[in-house]
Amino acid sequence: MDKELVIQDFKNAETTVFGALKEASERYKDAPALGFFGKSFSFNELIEKIEATAKALMEAGVKPGDAVTFMLPNCPQAVMVYYAINRVGAVANMVHTLSTPKNITFYLNKAHSRFIVTLDALYTKAKEGCENADEPVTIIYTSISDEMPLLTKIGYKIKTAKTKPAPINDENAFQLKELIKKGAQQSLPPISYEKDRVSTILYSGGSTGTPKGICLSDFNMNSLGITAGNRVGYPVGPGIKFLSAMPLFHGFGLAVGIHTYLNIGAQCILVPQFTLDAYVNTLLKEKTNMLAIVPSMLEAFLHTDAFDGKDLSFLKCVFCGADSVSPSLMKRMNAFLKEHNCNEVVREGYGLTETVSACFLNPRDNVKFGTVGPSTAGTTGRIVKPGTFEDLPLGENGELIINSPCVMLGYLDEPEETANTLRKDKDGSTWLFTGDMCNMDEDGYVYFVQRIKRMIITNGYNVYPTQVETIIRECDEVENVCVVGVKDKLSGQRVVACVVLKEGADKNQARNNIMEHCQNSIESFAVPSKIEFIDEIPLTKMGKTNFTELEKTMNEKKRR
Repeated sequence: MDKELVIQDFKNAETTVFGALKEASERYKDAPALGFFGKSFSFNELIEKIEATAKALMEAGVKPGDAVTFMLPNCPQAVMVYYAINRVGAVANMVHTLSTPKNITFYLNKAHSRFIVTLDALYTKAKEGCENADEPVTIIYTSISDEMPLLTKIGYKIKTAKTKPAPINDENAFQLKELIKKGAQQSLPPISYEKDRVSTILYSGGSTGTPKGICLSDFNMNSLGITAGNRVGYPVGPGIKFLSAMPLFHGFGLAVGIHTYLNIGAQCILVPQFTLDAYVNTLLKEKTNMLAIVPSMLEAFLHTDAFDGKDLSFLKCVFCGADSVSPSLMKRMNAFLKEHNCNEVVREGYGLTETVSACFLNPRDNVKFGTVGPSTAGTTGRIVKPGTFEDLPLGENGELIINSPCVMLGYLDEPEETANTLRKDKDGSTWLFTGDMCNMDEDGYVYFVQRIKRMIITNGYNVYPTQVETIIRECDEVENVCVVGVKDKLSGQRVVACVVLKEGADKNQARNNIMEHCQNSIESFAVPSKIEFIDEIPLTKMGKTNFTELEKTMNEKKRR
């Protein structure tokens, strides 16, 4: 991309998140912005509803700088609430809808949040979480059906009549649609942009410890929208649909699935439940042109008969991220797309919540399989000796560090963690130390190898589980696999492969085949000392392989 265009683009990032959407609405006006069960909202309608929601928040007492905890699934109200929080000048504290009351308390206290917006169906656990918070919390609730089309709303209410939540009678709880009526006379403050103001807090997955609050600015969010939009490689604008199924409390779902595509004029088709059935049904019904997906969902695509006889030629871009994709899965998924008349291939990318979302992505016209692509516009990646600024030669494994306008401001109230992760080089530039082992080729394409902390050290040798997993997946009997390290007094750690077999596979024969294939394909120290057959690989709430949980289970099993 032309350097001057990149510079100009990032000048366009210097506004609030709401300000960027408002500018987009002035371009696209009556074009469809959101879709929800067949109901459509234009850009102009969306802006009106966001501003009405912002007035409602003010009516509830929200002021600039307040942290408003967001616990909503993908529905129109969620989009309106997120941008409304920003319109008021408050901070969106984004948490998982499956959070337990204990976790809700943690997130409220972490962000010093005195407001939470959620569903009436989630009120009970939200209330319990609020009761244990350090400060009194105002609850604002909405119903998932409030913005459904009439017939869908009627059907939904009939279907859920038996599980309908009890009426909420709480002096600290307010219905959003009632607040919108009461707040109509509120006067919105002017849009105020500060480059280093925290506007959004997202949380790390927590699979390796206590979740960290990742502080992002408007500039971070808008820059991600610009870089991701520039890398699409396909004309986007009114008439193009993006399947927004990744949850909004995740950087991928919020920044790519909503903010990026709204700002380039696509219609975001909202899927409130991130399940296979909901995903597939919406994809086929709406004929969405673009989708972002995680590897576990790609795998599920290949094991459902919902696509039998279906034509997927309407798909123009398929992005995959949030976890590494095995070569065998990529090959099978691309064959699946071709069999269903789609000429595209899966384009793998890489990002962290600390960079909002994807900052490396394969370009549409030059995909290199096995890589996460080159960096997006404005982002620079380097491969260094872990923990240092010592650059390593091309092709050599080291830690990936990143300089980008998308890099976070820091971790919430964790200065030591921030200082360990964001470091200044001798020229004064700030670099994010990712903790990921990667290498880079002469064209700048990055090959993801392994989370450094996940590396297994056995008898002094470094073993990269993902590389062992790739070999094991080549065996015909294997459905899925996760390789973990189990503590051992003599070797430090032993390599254990947890394998899910395909239906009907013989365990003894599979074990022999896997071991033989490993012995012929990888170094002897990396060959698993044990093959453990399990029913399924545990996943985190975001659909990533939860290797931490599996590693803990295997270590406990060894002690027994």
